[in-house]
Amino acid sequence: MVAAALIVLAGCSSAGESSEFLKGIASVRSKLVAAGFDDAGVHAGRREYLEHPEESVDVVTIVLLHDSMDGDTARKTAATVVWNELPMKFDILTIEYQGEVRNIEYDWLENELGPRPPGLDDKSVEDHLAGVGNVLMVAGLAVLVVLLLVAVPVVVVVRRNLRRKARLPAPGHEGSATTLSDADRGAGHDRGRDADSS
Repeated sequence: MVAAALIVLAGCSSAGESSEFLKGIASVRSKLVAAGFDDAGVHAGRREYLEHPEESVDVVTIVLLHDSMDGDTARKTAATVVWNELPMKFDILTIEYQGEVRNIEYDWLENELGPRPPGLDDKSVEDHLAGVGNVLMVAGLAVLVVLLLVAVPVVVVVRRNLRRKARLPAPGHEGSATTLSDADRGAGHDRGRDADSS
């Protein structure tokens, strides 16, 4: 029980960070829908930088669904929402709209939109993904501890019952043992008589 409590306490900070990250993604999606898009997918991860494949970069990808908004307006709207809402520092913003994909670098966005609101650049994509991984690991360990806490007593009780059953004689075993011993005694008497008569 103490181990389970320690695991839960260890995961609290990671859970808080990943919760903030997931809320940020949900906020960006809802604001994009409110801005007039039919739907929007928001993803974050690391990938090789196309211009420098030896480098990995933090990438936020926005997939926009809409038919009537022109491409420049759609991209500007999406970039502004991400810039002002998403609690995560990134290197590249990728926007996919009407089959066209554009990669926009962080520095270009900063020149166009100005500094981001305070606190949004405190964590990187990698930090948030590590936090989500920690939460999943802690949850898995907690489930394992609970299973052990339940399984160990059950195994002990089952083994104890099996031992008790092994110690008890089988039903009817005592009666048959008595009958056999009586028969043995009768056979012994008969052998004695035979010896006397000879």
